[in-house]
Amino acid sequence: MLFFSSFKYTLIIWIVNLLLIFPQNNNEISNCDSIKNIILNEVTIASSRFNIDSKVNYYLLRYRVLKVYPFLDSIQKILNDADMVIESLDKKKFTRRYTRKVQKKIINQFSTSISNLTRKEGVILSKLVYREFDTTVYDLIYQYRGGLQAFLWYKISKIYDGDLKIIFSPSDNV
Repeated sequence: MLFFSSFKYTLIIWIVNLLLIFPQNNNEISNCDSIKNIILNEVTIASSRFNIDSKVNYYLLRYRVLKVYPFLDSIQKILNDADMVIESLDKKKFTRRYTRKVQKKIINQFSTSISNLTRKEGVILSKLVYREFDTTVYDLIYQYRGGLQAFLWYKISKIYDGDLKIIFSPSDNV
C-alpha cells in the first residue's frame, strides 16, 4: 500500500517534469531555456486518511465545543453589559455591589447547567474564554471580583483537576 502511494506521487512528479521539458508551444521553448534544472527530493505521503481513533476524538471535541459555545456567547454578552455599567459608575463601592449582583445573577442562571459539564468540557470552556477575550478565566475573576475570589475559585477548580489559568495556544494545546 505504501509502495503504491509513493509510486503514484513519484509518477506525478515525473509527469510534471516532462511537461516542463517538452512544452506545447514554441513560445514556451524559449522560456524554458532560461529556467534552470532543479532536481527535487522525492516526497512521499503515507496516508491522508484519518484513523478511527482520530475521527472519534474529532467528533467528541466537536460535540463538546458545540455544547460549551452557548455559555461563551452568554459570558460575552454579560461582560459587555457589565463593562458598560461599570464605566458609568463613579465609586468603587458601587462597582463592587454591582459585580456581586451580577455574580449572583450568573450563578442563579447557570449553576445547574454548568455543574452538569464534564471536566474536559470545562477545560474547553476555559480555553474558548481565553481565545475570545485574550485573558484567562482567573484574570477575569480577578478583574471583576478581586484576588480573594479568584484564588478561591482557582483552588476549587484545582480540586476537580481544572485550571483557570490555562492559556490556549493551538500549536501547543490539543
